[in-house]
Amino acid sequence: MPRGLWKRGKDDDPARASAVREDAAELLRRARDWELSPNRWSVLDDILDSVSAAERAGDLKQLAEATGDLRLLDPLRLTPLGPPPPDAPVKTRAPERTRERLNVLVHRLSSGKTGGNR
Repeated sequence: MPRGLWKRGKDDDPARASAVREDAAELLRRARDWELSPNRWSVLDDILDSVSAAERAGDLKQLAEATGDLRLLDPLRLTPLGPPPPDAPVKTRAPERTRERLNVLVHRLSSGKTGGNR
């Protein structure tokens, strides 16, 4: 999340709420194309639990924190030099269940409604 997007205080600023939600949705869109090791996909699933809970509760602070955690998994953050070690785990696209969860969360976050507004 860009610095300054989240500030302490009430979650009633519609522009800020929209920015936090769109930031999360954009990162989740990109995550659909990531290639990660099975362990990393497991970590991402845990983060998706946090994103989903924050979205349902309309908790912008929790959503911003979960988005920051998700950003740390982005494989584009760091590109290793040289070939991977022979014992490195094989990286794969998202498992089907994870892809489905990503799609649902992108849709929910992009709709502009919090979980409590449905």
